[in-house]
Amino acid sequence: MPEPARTYIDLGWEFHVKKQYDQAIEQFRRAIEMDGNAVDAYYGLALSCKAKGEKEKAIQAFEKVIELAPTLDDRAKAQILSRLAQTHLETIRGADGET
Repeated sequence: MPEPARTYIDLGWEFHVKKQYDQAIEQFRRAIEMDGNAVDAYYGLALSCKAKGEKEKAIQAFEKVIELAPTLDDRAKAQILSRLAQTHLETIRGADGET
């Protein structure tokens, strides 16, 4: 991953922790622009969108996490991210009454 992308991801998490979701989303999107396979950026984007109530954007980002997770060298991390993303998707879709 390009170092600038990692920097944007780190900034995104700093904003997310402070519940500054708009700024977090902006940083995660910048990271994705630099590295379209940045699973961590998609996961952060998904969580920030979910926290903001932007369900469709969160769903898209969580689905991208599930798509990209198998490409990670760290198999344990890949499985954890996939399971977390799937759980969040079920929660969001359940809240909408979808099955």
